[in-house]
Amino acid sequence: MEIIHSDKVITVIRRSLNLIDKRLIDHGVKVMLVLQDMLKADNCQDETLKKNMSILALLHDVGAYRTEDINNLVKFEIGDVWEHSIYGYLFLREFTPLGEWAKVVLYHHADFRSMKDQPEMVRRCAQLLHTADRAVVWHDEVKRSEDELEKHFSLAKGNTFSPESIDLWHKCRRSGTFSKLDDSKYLEAALNSCLFDREEAIAYLTMVIYTIDFRSRDTVTHTIGVMEIGRQLARRMGLSEKVCEQVYYGAMLHDLGKIGTPVSILERPGRLTPEEMAVMQNHVVLTGQILEGCVDQTVARIALRHHEKLDGTGYPMGLTEEELTVPERLLAVADVTSALCMSRSYKEAFPKEKCLSILWDMCHRGKLDSRLVSVMETYFDDIIEKADQACKPLREAYERIHTEYPCILQKRLSKK
Repeated sequence: MEIIHSDKVITVIRRSLNLIDKRLIDHGVKVMLVLQDMLKADNCQDETLKKNMSILALLHDVGAYRTEDINNLVKFEIGDVWEHSIYGYLFLREFTPLGEWAKVVLYHHADFRSMKDQPEMVRRCAQLLHTADRAVVWHDEVKRSEDELEKHFSLAKGNTFSPESIDLWHKCRRSGTFSKLDDSKYLEAALNSCLFDREEAIAYLTMVIYTIDFRSRDTVTHTIGVMEIGRQLARRMGLSEKVCEQVYYGAMLHDLGKIGTPVSILERPGRLTPEEMAVMQNHVVLTGQILEGCVDQTVARIALRHHEKLDGTGYPMGLTEEELTVPERLLAVADVTSALCMSRSYKEAFPKEKCLSILWDMCHRGKLDSRLVSVMETYFDDIIEKADQACKPLREAYERIHTEYPCILQKRLSKK
């Protein structure tokens, strides 16, 4: 079963990243276009280089979640911005097939003259990305002429920017690259040139999911927990392997729209105001917008209905028992169970007895399917143990990132 069409993964990534901040809408796609044109101007025949650099261009600002980072990124003269570069590098290294290519992101704001100690591949590719990124910011934010950019690049050649990257930009300018940034057909062509096989598609889709959970130590394992609880509960219900897989991937995608929900709301201690609750609940609508036309329809429905309740009081559609399939009801149980069994900014993890008490109370109030909660109760210890095992590698990756981050930052700042 094809969960997500491989040629649509880039679309899902694009739609997701565009929700982080309106000032960065399609920034990565435009940088991808410029970078592809620069490699074309260099007569590059290395398909691996072209593909990896396209992906890096699209994802180079994936570490920029905090508003103050984005405030800096939309300026043209920003110097060495290490915080989001370091986090982006560590994140891409851990969760994508890019491996050491991710180091290009680490140095994508570094001055050319400061990179003499780096391997040639990293130095060259980081400079190409740096130049393409600044050209797009000049076009979108500075909004001054190509001639003025040409003058700026020429003055910075050999210092801030490598001579090679500036020379390739000159060629791109003459071929009309700057004007392409305002034409959607060129942006679509840049995206469509980057294709994934099935394994890569799942890897990059998973990476997008982690951009949401990694905002906080309290939420880092929520999605993985829901995925494993959902799959284990589906198996204990005797559902077919195909349905178990649909539940698993529906769980993977269920909170994707939270990438567009402010962290202040996601991690707000205490009760949300009605206005904040409306913003929070809108994450399901955003998830639907991201997934539309890109994902298996059954999987998408499972993902989009995890907050519906049997009595019609759920959201966003207020569906009732007759309108909800067993897999859709099952994911609702898995989502609630994961939330109860894990710590959050506003609560500690609940013990087994309290978790089950809350689940049964929701059944008695007509919210959840009692058949599913009964099976959950019977196999609770085993299901939660397997969920914890599934979450362990992610917790370890989170700790690696948050241990390495300050060390790399201190090292880079000490060299300034």
